[in-house]
Amino acid sequence: MALIPTQTLVTVSVPGYSLENASEALRLALIPLPDARIVAVTLQTNWMSAFFGKTSLLAVVEYTPAA
Repeated sequence: MALIPTQTLVTVSVPGYSLENASEALRLALIPLPDARIVAVTLQTNWMSAFFGKTSLLAVVEYTPAA
């Protein structure tokens, strides 16, 4: 019996403007999801987060839930 893949939205926010730090935070957020695969990722921006120096990533992740 094949398990049905599930999709979820994962968001991470880090202080500063470093995409490297944001991608590392995203990698750490995906650890609890078994066989996680990023389907889409985007940088969330608005004037307020830019003013206060916050970088946010939104990612659609496909994974197979534990049986």
